[in-house]
Amino acid sequence: MADLLIRGGSIVDGSGAAAFDADVRVSGRTIIEIGPDLAPRAGERTIEAGGAIVAPGFIDIHTHLDPTLFWDPLCDPMPQHGVTTVLTGNCSLSLMPTCEEHREEAIGVFCDIEDIPEATMRDALPWDWESYASYCNSQGRGGLAVHSAALIGHSTLRIYVLGAEAWERASTDEERERIVAEMEAAMAAGCFGFSTSFFDTDRRARPVPSRRADRAELEAMTDVLARNGAGFVEFIPNQSVEDPRQDLDLMAQILGPRGVPGTWNGLVVSKMAPEACALLADHAEKQRAEGLEIYAQFSPRTLDMMVTWEQSLLFIMHPLGWNTMMSEDDPEKKRVMLADPEWLRVAREEWDSLGMSIFPIKHPEKALFISVEKPELEPWVGRNLAELAEARGLHPSDALAEWVLENDLNPGVVAVGVANDDVDDVAKMLRHPATIVGASDAGAHLQMMCAAGDSTLFLTRHVRDRGDFTLEEGVFELTGRQADCFGFSRRGRVREGLEADLVVFRLDELAWDKEVMMDDLPGGARRLRRPGGGYRFTIAAGEITQENGKLTGARPAGVLDARAEKGLV
Repeated sequence: MADLLIRGGSIVDGSGAAAFDADVRVSGRTIIEIGPDLAPRAGERTIEAGGAIVAPGFIDIHTHLDPTLFWDPLCDPMPQHGVTTVLTGNCSLSLMPTCEEHREEAIGVFCDIEDIPEATMRDALPWDWESYASYCNSQGRGGLAVHSAALIGHSTLRIYVLGAEAWERASTDEERERIVAEMEAAMAAGCFGFSTSFFDTDRRARPVPSRRADRAELEAMTDVLARNGAGFVEFIPNQSVEDPRQDLDLMAQILGPRGVPGTWNGLVVSKMAPEACALLADHAEKQRAEGLEIYAQFSPRTLDMMVTWEQSLLFIMHPLGWNTMMSEDDPEKKRVMLADPEWLRVAREEWDSLGMSIFPIKHPEKALFISVEKPELEPWVGRNLAELAEARGLHPSDALAEWVLENDLNPGVVAVGVANDDVDDVAKMLRHPATIVGASDAGAHLQMMCAAGDSTLFLTRHVRDRGDFTLEEGVFELTGRQADCFGFSRRGRVREGLEADLVVFRLDELAWDKEVMMDDLPGGARRLRRPGGGYRFTIAAGEITQENGKLTGARPAGVLDARAEKGLV
């Protein structure tokens, strides 16, 4: 490990304070000196940062990179977008605790919800752990290019304790005691808390196990966090019910009296439910005004999703029709279903009855055709489902079914602008006092979208190009605010004595480019990858992890301990 001297930069320190010119000296993992014209020392590597910004490394609080970090400890392309810390274990799903008896169940639900190929997850991970502590040892054994902070997934924990019955019922008193014991052990080992979901369903339209928990179970788990003085809860409210605020109120009643912070996911601006975002965000602000530490995550990214017919997310709200087709593994059975008049009727009627859907059922013009399997269909490339349905005189659901069959179950369909497609609305929500930049989902839905790079989009579009935030405000949103809200007290600032997680960049050199399809997952599985963002250097724990868009191979980071982050150990 070489010590570093970063010279000539303008420091935006992550506090929101005005930028100032100074050099930064790093020794080992730590920032040891900040000041003007620091003299080089023997053995230091000098980084010339003239004309560039020196800022804290970015913190991404909503990822599903848990499995990725085993097959790609360099975490491509997160360092190339300035990220030095990621939170894993979101949405009630984690890789631990797990045992051989129930491992397939845990893998299945993780892959169903996050659209990760099961074979990749099963074969590319060592699965040499059971507890939270042994998982951390396994993941951090060879070092990482980003720090990983881990939550325990409530659904995964319930499967570990209840087995298959986790899908069916609340825990008994004895089972609740086991759940609490696992949480206690995890918190003692440095866990950052737990995640739960009131929304998700698997490929068979079953509510995930966390949705079967009762209030007593949630309270008992939260009591563990309160006793330990560290950690927080991430949750997903159910926005498909008549009043989605009910889950926000429930979690406020559980978290508030215990003084445990919370954050929730799923806040988007959508033309399919135009009033829902403001309703939820304003309710969240009311809770914040009452002193509750609950933060609504909001991503700047427009949701464009590649439709692949092995995945289920886009049709998760279509349990009777399209989700049944997506959930069927046998291609021949898919073809039979898509041609079956009864299935077509059910799918069509469900399509019309839904008030909300991730797939743009009420705006079929947003479903674009980008590739075809037959030459005679080439004229349709670049056109959309609304045009196809009109040309053929079909209901959009029937037209889509016909299109899928014509393209041998392999149509190139992208649902564009599913949400967050109005930039002015996005900017308004990013500025909303109840929201925090999050919800990237990096590491999930690998064949449908690339969720890496939200930091770069935020800085290029909302800081540089539109001026929705000053540079100092923008850096604070990606660094210091995240650290303050979620207990990352060892990072998030450029300050003497803190961990040397840093990023060096010029705003005018940053670029948020379109993702490209790669086949570089274990076993040749595909993923969408976003090119690097144009950052000069990303530094984690005092070592350069990427330089001018190229990963260096350095793996100085590891799994973080929530107690150490808060100075409790």
